Amino acid sequence: MDRERLKDVQTSDLTDDRLNEDFVVWLKTKGPSWLLVILVAVVAYLYIVNWQQGKVNYRNEAWIALLESQTPAAFEDVAVQYPEVDSIAQQARLRAAGMYLQSAVLGRAIGSTDQDPIELAEEDRTFNLDRAAALYREILSGDTGDLDTVVITYTAMNGLAAVAECNGDLDAASDWYEQAAERASGHFPYLAERARSRGAASASYDRLVAIPASLPEEETLDVLDPGIGEGQPQSVEDVTNILTLPEVPAPSIPGTPPAEDPGQQP
Repeated sequence: MDRERLKDVQTSDLTDDRLNEDFVVWLKTKGPSWLLVILVAVVAYLYIVNWQQGKVNYRNEAWIALLESQTPAAFEDVAVQYPEVDSIAQQARLRAAGMYLQSAVLGRAIGSTDQDPIELAEEDRTFNLDRAAALYREILSGDTGDLDTVVITYTAMNGLAAVAECNGDLDAASDWYEQAAERASGHFPYLAERARSRGAASASYDRLVAIPASLPEEETLDVLDPGIGEGQPQSVEDVTNILTLPEVPAPSIPGTPPAEDPGQQP
């Protein structure tokens, strides 16, 4: 009995020694290679984590820059600096163009206020209109034809129509309104109808009255935002607004007395 137990112990010791020797040989031959593979995997994982976090930080930085911009030049810088982040570049160009257009419509320099208005020189007005048109065309050049770019493209086309109206070219304005209607008709029929209504109003306005050099400061502009219902105007301080011509007064008939003002007391 003791001999058999001693034999088992000796056999176990020999097996353990063989296993230890095999493990030492494996560490010497293949151990460094496996260790290198593990280290490479860990480094790659850390790199991917840092890269993803960097993308998130870069995206957040782009949106913060867009929200903090206050001037057309700042918006244009944002468009150049973050060309591939969501729709940052297109939105920045749209806001910059809106500020240039608003300045030309109101006849006031960019940055002036109601308390401290600064009259816009004619050459500056021409520059603002040209710059707005250039930015709107840059937006159109990035149109992919997908649903994601419908509203921005539609707004840019309406902006070009507004620029044409300011320059007195109502035929071009009508063409741009029609293009805007066609671009939006497949997804946003009410936007298409709005563009066609503007084109019709522009043509009627051309036949009845002369084009004013600039609109009154209190004139309201419609926002081209699919989340806002028809006929909900916002103030001219909204830089994303697009020019809307005032309603056409009915032509008077010779020999008839002028219509009474409903707000006038008898």
